[in-house]
Amino acid sequence: MGALVSVLIPCYNGEKFIDRCFSCLLNQDYDYVEIIFVNDGSNDNSSKIAYSYKNKLEQKGYSFKYVYQSNGGAASAINTALKLVTGKYIMLYDVDDIIFRTAISEKVKFLEINKEYDMVRNNGYIVNNNNIDEVLGLFTEDESEKENKYIFEDLIMGKTNNWPATFMVRSEALFSHIKDKEIYISQYGQNLQIMLPVCYFGKSGYIDKPLMKYIRHNNSHSDFTDKERKLKLYNGYESNRVEIINSLDIRLDEKKVYIKKVNLLYYRIRMQIAYEMRDHILLSQEYKKLKELKENTREDDILYRRGNNFIYDNLFKLVNLIYRVKNKIKREI
Repeated sequence: MGALVSVLIPCYNGEKFIDRCFSCLLNQDYDYVEIIFVNDGSNDNSSKIAYSYKNKLEQKGYSFKYVYQSNGGAASAINTALKLVTGKYIMLYDVDDIIFRTAISEKVKFLEINKEYDMVRNNGYIVNNNNIDEVLGLFTEDESEKENKYIFEDLIMGKTNNWPATFMVRSEALFSHIKDKEIYISQYGQNLQIMLPVCYFGKSGYIDKPLMKYIRHNNSHSDFTDKERKLKLYNGYESNRVEIINSLDIRLDEKKVYIKKVNLLYYRIRMQIAYEMRDHILLSQEYKKLKELKENTREDDILYRRGNNFIYDNLFKLVNLIYRVKNKIKREI
């Protein structure tokens, strides 16, 4: 018998995607799977559609665990699922994403062969929900990112992807680093709460093969345009990372180093948002934080001056334009 994989599916009003989700699971070439589907208080037909697949999944040999709970958010639904896990490996699966036929088996194979790794990720395609056949790009193209086995810092700094269904972790490794089989309740970063404790203490592998499609929705986190929604999103990301770092069983001085790196990253992100939105007050607030820590760079100084001086900003843009034109002329000569 092969290693059992627990596939966790939190769902809130996902009726449009459940058929495709379960079709992907029924198409898998791996036989040892328990599906833990948590209906997080949906008020559409999610319950009826999901339960209609019970017999098909069990005929394939899969265990199907269905739970309905009052709406508590994705983190609450994941906690409910984590307490029901009996598999050797855990994979988180958003109901609207698409996994390919070998998405489970190839990750299991990697972890079974490479016992020293506690997590493995795979490449995949980014697509838009308006046309899932049109590929917008790959998750990862940087070779050094693929080869990095210790990705904790890259994850907290947003330098590598952390989307669900792209990763699989050893259950034992995860549960040894989170209390009571629970992540903390947050609107953001549930994937990171599973990945970060595992990859801080262990190695992470990479399968450089697209094994899924990540659906980018027009109203998703990746498509925010207005200032308030952007700020809410990034503030959530920042606090989520800080909470996870604080929850780790590591030295206090090490926590402070990582938290400072996260804070600096998000000071600069908010500066950029403030500059784009012409919010001089926010720009000054975030720049002041960098200055007080003596962490402001030349790029920070320039952005601050540009954002607070219309003439300086336009002069800067003009100089850059002249520079690009000169380079273009040189290349053509």
